[in-house]
Amino acid sequence: MDDGKTIAWVLPHEGYDDAALLAPLRAHGFRVTVCLPGASGEVTAGLRVLQAELFADARRLRREYVMDPRPTLIVVGSAEQEVDTLEFIKARDDVVRGTQPIELLVMRLLRLAREPGGEALLPLREITDELTGLPNRRRWAAQVEQALAQDLPGECRAVVLFDLDAFKHVNDRHGHGAGDEVLRSVAATLLAEAAPGDRIARLGGDEFAGLYTRYDRATVVADVQRVLERLSQRRVAVHSDGADAASGGGAWGPTAPAPLEGAPGEQITVTASAGLAFVTGKTGVAELMNQADVAMYEAKGRGRNRLVLYESLQEGPGGEERDLYVRHFENVTRVMTERMTTLVTNMGRSLVEAARREANQDALTQLHNRRYFDARLVREIELSRRHGRALTVALIDLDHFHDVNAGFGYPTGDLVLRRFAEIARGSVRLTDWIARYGGEEFCLVMPDTDLATGAMVAERVRRNVAAARITSLDQRPVPLSASVGVAALTAETDGPVALVQRASDAVHAAKAAGRNRLVSAV
Repeated sequence: MDDGKTIAWVLPHEGYDDAALLAPLRAHGFRVTVCLPGASGEVTAGLRVLQAELFADARRLRREYVMDPRPTLIVVGSAEQEVDTLEFIKARDDVVRGTQPIELLVMRLLRLAREPGGEALLPLREITDELTGLPNRRRWAAQVEQALAQDLPGECRAVVLFDLDAFKHVNDRHGHGAGDEVLRSVAATLLAEAAPGDRIARLGGDEFAGLYTRYDRATVVADVQRVLERLSQRRVAVHSDGADAASGGGAWGPTAPAPLEGAPGEQITVTASAGLAFVTGKTGVAELMNQADVAMYEAKGRGRNRLVLYESLQEGPGGEERDLYVRHFENVTRVMTERMTTLVTNMGRSLVEAARREANQDALTQLHNRRYFDARLVREIELSRRHGRALTVALIDLDHFHDVNAGFGYPTGDLVLRRFAEIARGSVRLTDWIARYGGEEFCLVMPDTDLATGAMVAERVRRNVAAARITSLDQRPVPLSASVGVAALTAETDGPVALVQRASDAVHAAKAAGRNRLVSAV
């Protein structure tokens, strides 16, 4: 049974040598089975490839094409062959002119795999990092393997590993949306600084890799150093929802913690540590990656945000292989210990922050609770008097809320309270804050606000509540309105109790006047 990774490649006769073409495809993860014309149907494969120029004429090519119904890619050698082929192939099949560059051939095969009948090859699409669009580890390794197989006299090549410094702190502090934007920004920087023949990839997490080709070693080193400088100069803005500008907001899900303390508009700066290993002799990809990894951890051990060359470690004192890998173990251990320490610290901070929120937050509406209100209002009054600033509060009482519970049930009553909280949050200013005072009563506190302005803000809340469309759990409309009393801090007000009492008296006046209205205390 086809495992979804096999191509039936039709060649004209036995003994035809096309290893130079098929080897790179195999390096990209394809299993290529060569077969003779007329025999592709005997091969268990997801796709078929026909090379038009290897057939004696167009008639024989077409006959071969119709003998096998599986998704087919036809490789043509000229524009004329391409025109002839497009006249008879099915819409789901494809044509590519030539077999170079190999990346074009691979992309055509992957495109073909997405068509009906080619679903078995869909796992091969997993060669590109979804977040950044860069090749992933598997694809990049195949690219490097192919490049190393080519002899390039007079050129110098090196494998470089980039590991972002303290990247977990970005996710913990600013949220995963901002972290994703940082990764995309890093990918964009690496691509912008790359030469046409360079190969850049995201290996996973916060680790990237590159195969750099230059004329000499000094140029390779200078260009990689410039990449690190460009990375350190990049800035990513944090927005009010803890997400980044490009991620579309709210990037953490119901099980992921919100960012700890990222402030809106704050700029994120990220650096990277890099390890470089030059390609010498017949060194394989795995060994080059290992050498670059040793050098990269040495860069982190030396303070991060720097480049270390593997060959410089060999040249220095105590550069024997055993010593190098002992030092590598020490560097890895140090970095892992730092990460674990940071993780434990952030978990502790997160737990403390969660406990603080739980103590000060109303569980149903997610507004501040009465305990928070009583403590903070005292501070607001002290600050207002100390600095001679205005302070206004509005007490909001939902009208006939007892009837909502009685007529629609307590679960709908809870839904209405949550809906009110959403409306109120969306109606006030950033400097204002709201608390659930008790039951269906809420208090809006407006620092640096006089009575007239405070009444305008509170009236907007009342108007939006009255205009809202709210339905019960069984989809019946639920009428809702609010009576509002507004009071400003005066020289005669002797404390928070007196201020709230004046607002409460105004609420009673609003209810006595017919409800669903606002009254300001004189």
